[in-house]
Amino acid sequence: MSLSTRFRALPLSSMTTAPELPKWQRLASPDDPALGLLTDLQHSPCVVAHQQDGLDQTLHLMMRAGVRMVFVSDADGTLVGVVTADDIQGERPVVHASARQMSRHELTVADVMVPVTQWDTVDLSTVRNASLGDVAETMHQHDLRYLLVTQKKGGKTMLRGLFSATRLEMAMNTTIEPDLHSRSFAELGQVLSH
Repeated sequence: MSLSTRFRALPLSSMTTAPELPKWQRLASPDDPALGLLTDLQHSPCVVAHQQDGLDQTLHLMMRAGVRMVFVSDADGTLVGVVTADDIQGERPVVHASARQMSRHELTVADVMVPVTQWDTVDLSTVRNASLGDVAETMHQHDLRYLLVTQKKGGKTMLRGLFSATRLEMAMNTTIEPDLHSRSFAELGQVLSH
C-alpha cells in the first residue's frame, strides 16, 4: 500500500527571516510527576565518549553537544562509566595525575570517570510513582548531580534515562544541596572499615 493513499502531505512555509531558537523554560512544582523531567534515553540522543579519550577532547565533545555529562564506553561499545565536566575540571585529574606522577594531558577519561560499579541508580518502576520532590530529595541525600534510571527488560537491566539536578533546580526554582550530614557518616564508615 502506498503512503500517498493513507496520508496527506503537510503544508510547508518558506522562511524569510531566521527563526529564534527556543529557550527551555519549564516550571514545575515538587508535587509534579517525576516522569515530566526525566531525560528518556529512548527518545533523546546519548552522548558517549571512549574510555581512552583525552580529558580536553571529552570536554570539547560535551561543549559541542551542549551537555555536562557523557557516558563512557570501552572498545566493544559496552558502558563502563560516566564522566561529568566537573569530574574533568575539578580536583580528580590533579589528584590522579600527581599520584601517578604524570601530566594532566596524559590522563584519559577512564582515569577520572565514575565506573558503572559505583553508579547509584533507581528503577523506572519506582520513578513512575514518584514526584519531582522525591527525586530532588534522593539527589540531595545521596549528593548526586545526576540520577540514572534503569529498567528491567527481558531479564536484562537497561539504562533508560536520567535526571539532572541543574534541570530540576531550574524547573522548580530551588537548589539541591548535598546532605553533608549523611555524607560525612558515609565517609566515616568508609574510614572505619579500612
